[in-house]
Parts: sequence; structure tokens; C-alpha cells
Amino acid sequence: MNNLKASIRRFLTCASIVASTVPALAAAVPVFDNGPPDHVSANNMGFAWQADDFTIGAGQSPASLTFWSLEASGAYRGSISWQILSAPGGSILGSGTTSSVTRTSTGSYLGLAEYRNQFDFGTVLGLGAGTYWLVLHNGAFSNLGDPNEFLWETTAGNSSAVGMESYDLGKTWTPNGNEHAFVISAVPEPSSVALLAGGLLLAGCLRKREQRSKTFAR
Repeated sequence: MNNLKASIRRFLTCASIVASTVPALAAAVPVFDNGPPDHVSANNMGFAWQADDFTIGAGQSPASLTFWSLEASGAYRGSISWQILSAPGGSILGSGTTSSVTRTSTGSYLGLAEYRNQFDFGTVLGLGAGTYWLVLHNGAFSNLGDPNEFLWETTAGNSSAVGMESYDLGKTWTPNGNEHAFVISAVPEPSSVALLAGGLLLAGCLRKREQRSKTFAR
């Protein structure tokens, strides 16, 4: 009975170690990278909605975003609004406004401060493989007033279409002539590789503890 209790304790301890280790295998990873900021230009996210396209493959579920902005002092409204569209003016597949934005100062260009902005969408977007559009705005979507000198920075780009912008709350869209700097990350779907890794970790942990127990018993 004592041996059974000891075995159960070893199993539970190892299971706890594996549970805290295996989730790291499913950490968010970049699934679309439109390139770094080029410090050449930017499009206004204060009095307009800005959009750029991205493409993902099967089994990728966008969960977080990184983008770069150029902005005047005090222009950030304290939150970022976002949408995922099937196309400019098309179906809204996800949307939200978040104040939980991690903002890192990365320099000064074109007379404005540059920031790297990172946030979670707040939900894992279940999108299939295909091309979609990311819409960003400084503050609430309805806020098109001052301060508005907050701009989405451009990149050399690797996407298939230039960005779009809307000045009437998304009713009509026109090209803004630029590609924009952003990275979309996703949480990989559970895979047999992750399950196998978890099983191997558990087996290794149990074997190590069994060997340790035998050593102490001598």
C-alpha cells in the first residue's frame, strides 16, 4: 500500500511538472510578418480607419498583434480598436477595442516618436486559410477628432495589395498607397508532436524519480 501511495505521489508530481512545461510548446508564434517599419512614411489612424491585408495558412488561429506607430506627444487615445474583415467593406470576422496595449518606445523618425504596440485580440480567431484584412484605429472607432496625429508606420512589405483607408466609419474604402509594418501571431493547434513530447517528459520524470527512490532505499 505504501508503495502504491508513493507511486501515485510520483505520478502526480511529474504530471504537474509536465503540465507547466508542455503549454510552452503552444506559445503564440508569428504566422504573418509584413516587415519592419521603414521610417519613410505612415498613414493617419486618428481621423481615418486604416487597413492592410494578411494571409494565413490552415490551422493558424490569430491571437495577437504587433504594429508600429509614429505619433505626436499626447496623440495616443489610450486604446486601439481593431477589426478583421473578409475584405474592405466585407464581413466583420472579429473586432474589439483594447486598452491593454504594451507600448515600447523605439526611437524618433520624421519628427515623431516611434512606438512598437503589442496586444492580444482577447479571443483566438478561428479563421481558415486565406487572405483577410486588418483594420486599426487610434481609440474608439467613432472617435475621429483631435488629437489625431497617430499614424500606422509603413514597411517595404511583402503583402499582395496596398493598404486601404476609410473616413466614414468603414462605409467606403480607398487605397492609401502603402504597406504597413505589423506582425500577426497565433496559437498553434494541439498536435501529435506536443502530445508525444508530453508523454516523453512524463515517462522521463517518472523513471528519474523511480531511480532516485531505489537509491534512497538502499
